[in-house]
Amino acid sequence: MTIALADDVIERLQRLEEAEETLRAIRSGEIDAVVVESPAGERVFTLSSADHAYRNLIEAAQQGAATLTSDGTVSYCNRAFAAFFDRTQWDIAGTRVTSLLPFNQQHLFESLLGRSQTQNGQGEFLLESAEGAVQTIHIALTPMLLGNHPAICLIVTDITKQKEHQDLQDSNRRKDEFLAMLAHELRNPLAPISNAIAILNHLMKGDDKVAYVSDIIDRQTRHLSRLVDDLLDVSRISLGKIKLQKERVDLATIIARAAEISTPLLNARKHQLTVQMPPTTLFLEADGTRLAQVISNLLTNAAKYTDEGGSIFLSTAIDGDEVVIRVLDSGMGISAELLPQIFDLFIQGDRSLARSEGGLGIGLTLVRRLVELHGGTVKAASDGLGCGSEFTVRLPAFPPETTSHETAANSNSSDKGPSRQIMVVDDNKDAATTIGMLINLLGHEVTIANSSLEALELAKTTQFQAVFLDIGLPGMNGHQLARCLRALPDYRNTLLVAMTGYGQEEDINRSIDAGFNHHCVKPIELQRLSSLLQLFPTPL
Repeated sequence: MTIALADDVIERLQRLEEAEETLRAIRSGEIDAVVVESPAGERVFTLSSADHAYRNLIEAAQQGAATLTSDGTVSYCNRAFAAFFDRTQWDIAGTRVTSLLPFNQQHLFESLLGRSQTQNGQGEFLLESAEGAVQTIHIALTPMLLGNHPAICLIVTDITKQKEHQDLQDSNRRKDEFLAMLAHELRNPLAPISNAIAILNHLMKGDDKVAYVSDIIDRQTRHLSRLVDDLLDVSRISLGKIKLQKERVDLATIIARAAEISTPLLNARKHQLTVQMPPTTLFLEADGTRLAQVISNLLTNAAKYTDEGGSIFLSTAIDGDEVVIRVLDSGMGISAELLPQIFDLFIQGDRSLARSEGGLGIGLTLVRRLVELHGGTVKAASDGLGCGSEFTVRLPAFPPETTSHETAANSNSSDKGPSRQIMVVDDNKDAATTIGMLINLLGHEVTIANSSLEALELAKTTQFQAVFLDIGLPGMNGHQLARCLRALPDYRNTLLVAMTGYGQEEDINRSIDAGFNHHCVKPIELQRLSSLLQLFPTPL
């Protein structure tokens, strides 16, 4: 059956098509003005919304942009806005934004829209694509006028990567806080163990069995302490929290210190260490403690991966304006596959159960990062498995014209000095008792307090020449107690020593601000304790 359309119907349909085409052209910005014919003649109406430069800018933007009516209906949006919701611009026009959001976030947007009628508003929302990918967006609403009608400008920004970066930073911060707390909790039991070893060695001199057993305990305690310190150092260096205390140092002194640190492991594995130094004194501008850590880590690494009775060779030389330090071992060597990654975090050579000295795989990472902080380089070389390894460190040498001979004062004096009244404050009774016994062995009288209130009462009746305070005291902590003691007239010049498991720079600064003379990380070695007790008082 054929249906004939009347001419007037056809004409109306044509006009409708023309109107829709005109509307499309206006929306896309293809029209700058409309010419209207009337009995009074032609009139030209400009379209401010059809500004090509402005519209092109909005359309090219990566941020989503839309104009809303006061009830949240989209009157215009750019392509980026439509892409956020996997739709076309024409599908979204006339749609309420609320309907584009997940159901559980619609109420949040309605609340934001209500506040944005008179003031700026913003919020974060989650979008999920058809494939299940989650996207975090930031929506900003700004009230405005279009002609005489209230409207709202909406800007959508994809902040997924920023959120992931922020989440990673938060995770790293929580990790660092956990590591600091872990170190504190581990150092608390390590302190009395270390103190007990020193007391045992002093009381049982000449007993070979006691000496043998205490040496094992001492070596393993030091190993555990170094693991904790290395783990914390990697975290602090990664966050840029380590600042080098550079000064002119004699490389021979640094190597001697590094060898002393590594000696227990070298002796336990019956290694032969040979050190070759040039006839001239070599100076560097370096942090002596950190540089000793670099060399001791290289020696320790060599000892771990060299079978018992092996050979380790350490040499130093001057090469132009650089000091070169080499550590060569006869150990298991490094495979060609592992060599490029040997300085990466948590990378180890042999992870088998047979190699129990493998550690955490962070020692060489520390070496590289500390050397780089000194402006130097470190390289590893090996001919393969079973062929040994060689590590070469290059550091800037101190200018030769300033390399005059210097000697450091030796603080290991056997003179204990006069007997002093010392107070030890620690809620850990084992730690307090053992460090008190060590101080007593050094020739001083010791009073122990297990709380801040007890310490304050003792301080009012006895004038102590030195006070060793644990920071993590319950109730009134060590910082608060130090301030209270400094407020007492008799304690303005008393030697105050902080004892804690926290050793980061900010922890040291807090101790100084509280009035401490020294900040010591547990466990405190006997030599360090002896040195401190010879200072009455010492400046900060």
